[in-house]
Amino acid sequence: MAADAASDDQRTTVRATASRAADAAGAKRTRTVAVRLTDAEEAAWIAAAAADGHRQLGAWVRERAVAGYLGKVRAKTGGGGLSAEAAAEVAAMRQQMTKVGNNLNQIAKAINAGQVPPQMAESLQKGWLEKWGQELGRMADRLDALDDQG
Repeated sequence: MAADAASDDQRTTVRATASRAADAAGAKRTRTVAVRLTDAEEAAWIAAAAADGHRQLGAWVRERAVAGYLGKVRAKTGGGGLSAEAAAEVAAMRQQMTKVGNNLNQIAKAINAGQVPPQMAESLQKGWLEKWGQELGRMADRLDALDDQG
């Protein structure tokens, strides 16, 4: 019991130190960690990174490792990962959602400033918001379907 408590205290201390190191602003990364993978493992990691919206495998690995160890990100639920095709589909939907979100932000900024350009007013009158609301609904349905498969 006492050994378990001491071990837990040591892990807590190590995690706190690692958390401060991970949060260090402007710290340049100078260390490399190598991991050997099978072709299948690499493909699975690439698909998982893409599903999480990452283009760089190293950044995804670092984020997942640090977050998992430090408990900063809730682990994903569900059984298994997505196929490469599904991961690519999710990545494409994320990009499209980002574009729509950027457009919505520009619209909100213009409306709040009382300066709606003629092109924006025309797009809004032609049902731009309704169109993209429906498209986002379709994307949400597809993501739910992919989640049910995973």
